[in-house]
Parts: sequence; structure tokens; C-alpha cells
Amino acid sequence: MATLDLKQIRKTYPKADQETLKGIDISIESGEFLILVGPSGCGKSTLMNTIAGLEDISSGHIVIDGREVSQVEPKDRDIAMVFQSYALYPNMTVYGNIAFGLKIRKMPQEEINTEVQRVAKMLQIDHLLDRKPSQLSGGQRQRVAMGRALARRPKLYLFDEPLSNLDAKLRVEMRHQIKRLHQQLNTTIVYVTHDQIEAMTLADRIAVMKDGEVQQLGTPNDIYSAPNNMFVASFMGSPSMNFIAGCVHRNDAGQPYIEMLDSNQDPKQLSLPLAMSEYEGKDIVVGLRPEHITDKVMPDSDTLTRLELSLDVLEPTGPDVIAMFTLNDQEIACRLAPTFLAKAGQVVPLSFDLSKAVFFDAKTEQRLEVG
Repeated sequence: MATLDLKQIRKTYPKADQETLKGIDISIESGEFLILVGPSGCGKSTLMNTIAGLEDISSGHIVIDGREVSQVEPKDRDIAMVFQSYALYPNMTVYGNIAFGLKIRKMPQEEINTEVQRVAKMLQIDHLLDRKPSQLSGGQRQRVAMGRALARRPKLYLFDEPLSNLDAKLRVEMRHQIKRLHQQLNTTIVYVTHDQIEAMTLADRIAVMKDGEVQQLGTPNDIYSAPNNMFVASFMGSPSMNFIAGCVHRNDAGQPYIEMLDSNQDPKQLSLPLAMSEYEGKDIVVGLRPEHITDKVMPDSDTLTRLELSLDVLEPTGPDVIAMFTLNDQEIACRLAPTFLAKAGQVVPLSFDLSKAVFFDAKTEQRLEVG
């Protein structure tokens, strides 16, 4: 186990005249599972490569367990990396692939045997040790790649989109395997993925990146429930957070609200928490997760609005139903009970629970502090 401190990491490619990493600051505790997420081109894989030493940084400091390693060769950083492509030696058996790094380090053969058997049993591939990679499934190859990394017992593990080449069922199985391994070994892991479900289920903390910068660093619950801005809010969650824009008004009773138009261009009002009165006359965006717009009948409150909207599309998923409606010429996703039945065009009564809403400034797209 090891701590990892990334201090003002910058990376510029002179030929492209483009700064890919723009002052990344992240501190990772010993035994922590940190996941880097973001869209393609945001810099997450570049950051991973700089930690591993596969790419030089333009400025900043990479510190592992208190030791500055920014100028240290990759082989001397005591890091193991699992790649998306597995990178197995095709002419070696599973045993040979797992043992390779141990042989390079001149470990005694008896100790190599013991370590290979330990790792293979842990990953449930001990019955495959005599096979070549070409004889293995994708999930088995990925476990061999993980086994090769685990056998070295490094201070830090780096996973670069290790599950992206697997089918949906295998991804779920391997996700469970990685989660179980982390709980057993309590290792320090930095993991890159574009899959927000992987991030939410595996991470102790998540760093959401965009254009070479960390937009938010926090626990999965922080990222999901209290996103710093509209980018983070939209990136995490499936379906993503609904955004409903409007100007804050107050009625005769002093209740703040925003006005919207439904699919028939009829005006609707969405009540806001009383604390939003301070933003009267300002343009805001209300962020609501699909599970906070439901067909459930809920107790009346000043943060609950019931609206009748015309159904556009219904998507059964098994455990629930995703229903799509239109507000302000934008699609709104709602998570309804699995028993819900309706046809397109049918008017459906919905409860909007604004006590769970997040509010953003319409211009800056940053979260507003309320109350």
C-alpha cells in the first residue's frame, strides 16, 4: 500500500501546442480506490501514463509514499499497470505470464511457484495455468493480466480501462472481481474508465475530469447528489440528471417558482424551496434526478409539485420504467414503478420532489448554494 500525491501536474505537447493536463492536484490515501472519469480526450489516460512514468510531465510533482518520482524510470517506481489490451505474451502459458515479472526480479523458483499459485487461486484461474492466451476467453485473459500485476505486490496499481473490451455480462463479473480483490488486499488503486457505473460501484472517491482539469473530486455520493456544476451532474447517472431552466418568481404567498411549458405549450409552475427566494428575478437551472420525478403519491409540502404531463416514450428496464416527457422543449426522464403502464400521448400525473433538487446558475453552470 502507498499514498500518492499529484501536485500541480501539467502536460503540454509542444508540437500540438496544447496543454493536456492543467494543474492536477489529487492526494490519494493508502489503500484508497480512486477512479478517474471523463469524456474521451479529457486527459485521464494521459494522467495515468504520467503516474506510471510512460510519459514525462511538463511541470509539477508526483510523490509516492513521500518519495518524489517525477524523474524516476517506470521500472523503479514500484507500480503495476493493467491495460485495456491485456498485453499478454502470446507464446507463454498463463503460468509464464504471471511469473514473468518475478523471474525478471530473480526471485527463487520456489517462491515464484508459491506466488503464482496464490494469485491464480485468488483469481480463480488456477486450472488454466498450462494454457496459452489464445485458448482463453476475454474475461480469463483480463484476469491473467491482473494476476501478473498482483504477483509483483507493488505499492500502487494502475488500471487503464481494463474492462472496456469485455461484453456487458463479463464487465459486471469482472467488476465484482476487482471490488472483491480490493477489499481482500486493501491495495492503493488508480483506475481510469469512461463508464460511470463502474465509477459509482468501485470507487472510494471519483475525480471527474474535463479538458485537462478536475471538475470535482469526492465520494460517489458527493458526485451524484451534490455535483459542482452541470457538466458533472450530466456526466454521472443513467439516465442523466434533468435540467429545467427558468427565471425565479414569487407568488402572492411568497412561494418561489419557475414557469415552464409542456409539450402542448401550456404553462406549468414548478415550486421551489423557500430559500430560493434570494434568487428572485435571476435565471437558474433546476437539476432533478429521474428518481425524483415519480408517479408516487407523496405528502404535500412546499417542495413538492404535482403536474400532469403527456407521455412521449416509455422504456421498461425490468426493475423500473423510464418515462420521457417534454418541458421547455426538452426531454425529461422520470423513473417510474415497474408496474406502470401507459401509452404515448396519455396524460400522467407526476410528483416533482424539489427537496432533492440541485440548483445551478444559468450563466456559469456552477451549483448555487441554497439556504
